[in-house]
Amino acid sequence: MGKINPKESARIKRVKRIRKNIVGTPERPRLRVFKSAKHIYCQIIDDVAGNTLAAMSTVDKGM
Repeated sequence: MGKINPKESARIKRVKRIRKNIVGTPERPRLRVFKSAKHIYCQIIDDVAGNTLAAMSTVDKGM
């Protein structure tokens, strides 16, 4: 396997740094957004129960 892309490595570090301070609860779930070159993906996550409540992306036909 090859080396990890420096941009990907920086993204992972940034996500870990931010995630250690943010926790989603049932009353106030966490919104996760990922932007690729072509699409946007988002999820609403309850970290206490450990599940995804809703997910949507620009790939979906409903969007």
